[in-house]
Amino acid sequence: MDNKSDAIDVEIGSRIRLRREELSIAQGILAEKLCVSPQQLAKWERGVEKIGVGRLLSISEILDVPVMFFFRSTSDDALPSVEDAAKFQLAKNHRAVLQTALLGIEDKRLRARILAFVHSSEPDSER
Repeated sequence: MDNKSDAIDVEIGSRIRLRREELSIAQGILAEKLCVSPQQLAKWERGVEKIGVGRLLSISEILDVPVMFFFRSTSDDALPSVEDAAKFQLAKNHRAVLQTALLGIEDKRLRARILAFVHSSEPDSER
């Protein structure tokens, strides 16, 4: 797995920091609740390092927001390009990320449409 951060990591980190500050939670307190050092949390908040899905789920629970809160963006810069999306293969780790993301979508019809799209996009050998 590539540990190099990208625009999405920066966006997620920024949203973690903004929500933490909105709740007036000190960086050290959140780090303690996550059983990591404040320095590690700072790296995530700056988008210098990627955050694992399990850790992001823990952060969402502590900050009392759905996991999808960290992925909403008013900027298309944080989204993958059409070329990147076309190269996307639904591997095991992608399935786990997709499942977690789908759980954050409250609209059942939207969730079903996204799932149907993903299934229709898989190569026949992956279905």
